[in-house]
Amino acid sequence: MKIYLIPVTVGTRGGGLQGNLRYIDKYIERELGRSGFKSSFNELHLSIAYLLLYNTPGTAFTESNYKNYYDTLPYSRFDRKNKIIHVTLKAPEFSEHFIDKKHQKKSQFEMANEFKNLSDTRLAQILIDKYVEASQIIRSKMKKEDVFDFTTWEQVLNSIKQKITPEFLVANSINEKKRQLQLEIDTAESYRLERKNKNAVKDTLIRDVRISFDFELPKHLFYLRRYADLVLRQLIQKEFMCPHYHHLYIKIAGQKKKAIKDAIPVEDWFTYGAAVLKKDTLLKAEPPEQQSLILNAIREGLLDIADLDKLDKTKILEAINEAEETGVLTEIIFKAKENKRIAFVISTKTILGQNEEEIFFMIVDKETGRVARWKFGQENIFLIGGWFGTINVTNKKITIKPRAHMDLVLKGKQKIIELDVEKELADPAKIVTDSG
Repeated sequence: MKIYLIPVTVGTRGGGLQGNLRYIDKYIERELGRSGFKSSFNELHLSIAYLLLYNTPGTAFTESNYKNYYDTLPYSRFDRKNKIIHVTLKAPEFSEHFIDKKHQKKSQFEMANEFKNLSDTRLAQILIDKYVEASQIIRSKMKKEDVFDFTTWEQVLNSIKQKITPEFLVANSINEKKRQLQLEIDTAESYRLERKNKNAVKDTLIRDVRISFDFELPKHLFYLRRYADLVLRQLIQKEFMCPHYHHLYIKIAGQKKKAIKDAIPVEDWFTYGAAVLKKDTLLKAEPPEQQSLILNAIREGLLDIADLDKLDKTKILEAINEAEETGVLTEIIFKAKENKRIAFVISTKTILGQNEEEIFFMIVDKETGRVARWKFGQENIFLIGGWFGTINVTNKKITIKPRAHMDLVLKGKQKIIELDVEKELADPAKIVTDSG
């Protein structure tokens, strides 16, 4: 039987215990499995409800409702159709365990002394008692056809309780963490094998390529993500097709197993590929080598996806080579719009060593050949996409509007940009050519 431990408090449900208590529920689950424990139920969801010891802004009403719910506990529900038992118990002993560090020095609500300053060892023993209490509630709700081996259940829990020491909790945390990691890797590998054995129809045009790291990328290296955009542009031009998904995400980690573990999609519109790049290798390299390292990681990740899903590797390699030739520091067209007479182009150029790009505007009069081009400014590379959301072009005016819900992000900036076509084309400082 699977054992799920679910902490519950005001406005929050889920997660796990902290520190050396993190995997105690998984240890209980494994020990029950070893003991030959029998049950007609496949899962037990034990929720431990605790009270917050500090005020949080805007939660007064929620807190009152939660307190009313808390006072009704314990609660239990038998989902016999899906073979799941739900039990929720009061667990005030864990209130301090879940205090967020940022709230530790704030004024707290008073609580009984018996629930204060409890060690991990004592909390682990209390948790065992909660499982025993849950079994007593389960026993009271059993029907003739239900099976739950209460004798083995209590024997296993008592045995675990006697083992609990600080040393046991540390060792168990280390061992269970390794087991859970291996389980996640095995699950990911199984999923990858399943992908490899399929031959799905490639019927969806690619829309996006993104990279993510298992380490924090310094802001001055954010510009390297732009290689993903360069590769994407080339793949779109080549009409690169995928089976049902259209977003390709590349997980970059220091070890292949870590990248694979994190590369399981939860929706069918995107997929993952794995690539290896160590943090120190990237950070210690000079800029030209850093650029090569990122491009190689994108290549590795995309080829990983291609290998699993039988995609066109030739187009991927061509796109990578073309992105390399273009270069991540080259000015590229970000967005363009035109009508029969007027064309408007926004282009951007990365500033090496900064988390910003230069922004250039260009207006072209296709009838007269007049061109005006100027530097509009420079901005954070992640803000540009939202700022220049939509473009409307007429012969007299160009209007640029941000995407929805950008007010706070663009605070202090010109949200809607309007350009007078004739005025810009007549500005001597902006004129590039004038065939008139």
